[in-house]
Amino acid sequence: MNLQKTCIACDDPFYWDDVIVIVGDELYHKDCVQLYPTGYVAFLDGDCLGITENDEGQDAYEVLEKSEYLEG
Repeated sequence: MNLQKTCIACDDPFYWDDVIVIVGDELYHKDCVQLYPTGYVAFLDGDCLGITENDEGQDAYEVLEKSEYLEG
């Protein structure tokens, strides 16, 4: 069973050192979204996803369980 989490935008798995942005309990690579410092609001392809729960993002190993990301 594959327990690894993937980015909602690109469907790629997260590596331990990827920066993750959380929006409404959904996980994105920081590079997949555009962040605007108004509290931080995340956009994907021009569509507003909502206010992030962790500002500019955090490293994957801080957010996910070890079984949910790739070691790289």
